[in-house]
Amino acid sequence: MTRYRTAALGLGVLLALLLLLTRFGLYSLRTDTVAVDLGFEASQSARAQAFDEALLSALERGHFSTELRRRLNRPVRTARVQRFWADTCEVRQIDFERFARRQEKQAPGDAPLFSSSSGHRVAGLLQSPASGVDYAGAAAYCKAAGGRLPWAEEWEAMAVGREGRLYPWGDTFTTEAWPYQDSHRNASQPCGTHPAAASPEGVQDLANNVMEWSRGQRLARSLEPRPGAHGAPAVRASARALYALSAAWLKIEPETRSHHLGFRCVYEQPPAASLAWGAEPQAVEIPGGEYPLGVPQDLRLARVAVLLPTAQQSKARSLVGRDQAQRIRVSRCEVSRRDYREFMDHPLVRFGLFANEHEPRWQDYTPQNWAQQLEAPDLPVTGVNWWAADAFARWAGGRLPRVEEWQLLAAGADANPYPWGDRYEAGSAATGDQPEPGLHPCGTAARDHSADGVYDLAGNVSEWTLSLTAEGGDYAAWVQGGNWLLPGRTTARSVFGRPVPLNHRSESIGFRVVYE
Repeated sequence: MTRYRTAALGLGVLLALLLLLTRFGLYSLRTDTVAVDLGFEASQSARAQAFDEALLSALERGHFSTELRRRLNRPVRTARVQRFWADTCEVRQIDFERFARRQEKQAPGDAPLFSSSSGHRVAGLLQSPASGVDYAGAAAYCKAAGGRLPWAEEWEAMAVGREGRLYPWGDTFTTEAWPYQDSHRNASQPCGTHPAAASPEGVQDLANNVMEWSRGQRLARSLEPRPGAHGAPAVRASARALYALSAAWLKIEPETRSHHLGFRCVYEQPPAASLAWGAEPQAVEIPGGEYPLGVPQDLRLARVAVLLPTAQQSKARSLVGRDQAQRIRVSRCEVSRRDYREFMDHPLVRFGLFANEHEPRWQDYTPQNWAQQLEAPDLPVTGVNWWAADAFARWAGGRLPRVEEWQLLAAGADANPYPWGDRYEAGSAATGDQPEPGLHPCGTAARDHSADGVYDLAGNVSEWTLSLTAEGGDYAAWVQGGNWLLPGRTTARSVFGRPVPLNHRSESIGFRVVYE
């Protein structure tokens, strides 16, 4: 009897030792990991810091609208612009109405040109900008004046200048040009009411008063570029520092009419001093040359904010700040089938000693098509649900990454839209747009690695995270990153993710482990 007790005691001690050793993470001591300092490195420019604070405030307060996301989705680039002349002021209501009446007399059978703000009943000021004019009406006016509507590149060039200003007047936002609570009054002020809002070249009211029509992007692939609306809409009282950014413009339908949308004309040559309907345009020369367009490189947070899922926007501040306090150690590669087999073979796993305390009973950690997966043991494991991934991480002495950590791993210190940089190219990662889509061994994708040396964040398999959500009333976990079945241009982005039910299993979802 004593012999059996001794054997039982010895077995108990052995199991306890195994448990203790495993809790200390023997697996983690020999897996390939890399230490990463999380967070975007703060920009050294004062203008970027001020803009980022305005952006964070908008995100936290729920003011980062779909419209803002579209406006700010303007990657930085350089465009060559030919010399042109631009109206100093937006076309006035009285001038457009005189033009429209003249056109009606000359061609009574044509479709009438009109402004839905005719007589400027909103403010009673005919000296205020012409508004309520659709694209065709604005284009007809400029053509009759000897000019045309500006291309989007030209409009942005006169707003940013050669030096790449954030706003037409400089790099610091000012609220001076929006003095009224009534948005209609802010959109109907006579030209030059706020000289401080003019560009250094003397172009007035580019960011304030009414928004302005453009012809759209000249470099667009479409033969019929979609028109754009530039400048901050007066009706937006919140996040105005973001709307007023010179690069923040919006493609709109040509039939649009709004009390907050007007236009100005540009010319290949200086315009006539007086037009047939009595208008007297004043224009300034905009020099030709190379102009920096799009959201500037130093506005790092803006580059990521436009890609951030709406459900995660309120936590955007956690993405800022890179220091030692936010250092983590993470597996360089996604967990392989070889690694997972070791987990499955461990005796303590069978006793459920690594199960999450909330895990439903009778969970089976066996991946889908497990026998077939083991034929290629160096590929990432797939077909495991969240409970299995969580249990593996506990067994390994670590945990799954939180969604914010995963996004920071992918974006890096420079807040890159993709783990490797700014642009996506076919072949960058193991995604569904490959000629022969499929899983790859870790580190074999051409560009899919972060500056810190973490592999396959954009493709191969999407990855479970520790972050849970209750969207739709059911618990789900955030799954981050693209995979070998999805097109990569959108899903390979550093912040791409979606909630997936905890029990879901997929041939395109795996995971990696973080160690404290």
